[in-house]
Amino acid sequence: MKKDYFPDVLSLQRAWALNYKVQIGLKGTSLGLSAEEILVQQALCDAIIAKIDAAITAMNAAKALNKEKMNSIQSSMNILRPKIKAFKTLDACTDEVAIELGVVGEDIVVDYNTVKTIVTLLKIAQGIDIKFTLQHCTGGYIYSKRGSETEFSFLKYITHPHTVDTRSNLGNAAAEHRQYYVVLVVNDQIVGIASDIVSISA
Repeated sequence: MKKDYFPDVLSLQRAWALNYKVQIGLKGTSLGLSAEEILVQQALCDAIIAKIDAAITAMNAAKALNKEKMNSIQSSMNILRPKIKAFKTLDACTDEVAIELGVVGEDIVVDYNTVKTIVTLLKIAQGIDIKFTLQHCTGGYIYSKRGSETEFSFLKYITHPHTVDTRSNLGNAAAEHRQYYVVLVVNDQIVGIASDIVSISA
């Protein structure tokens, strides 16, 4: 009995649906399907592909808008920050005035196009301890590849820079090679550059 298989990654789901549509057209009759049944299955594949394409288009549009938003904020703040920094030195800018203006705090500038985190791994009793630097972002998407896996897959989203991967080794192997990387996130939107890939034996 062959195991049921359907990929978790969106792009691979599309490729699966397209391949199944073609192959069921070629092999459906030999598998006992009528011409009508083959067309129904192919139509279902078309529906999967259409929804995936629509989702990818929407995600790309959202990413573009978010990048435009981040660039606009950064551009405006690059002008505002030195002005604010200058008037904060004036006697007229008392603590009360600064609080009312909302300009109390450190002047931190983050380039959301190039920000990049650093990931560190440590093997502990519970699994693989994963830490990364937030770089003044709000969280990170963690991706992993372990054992015989050929592609990275999404592991989890966290809003604090520390988690533990408690998954067992594939096939309960005594040891396996694992790789991880992290992409930073601001308000649920990916920013910057993915971290370097780091490896560890689990």
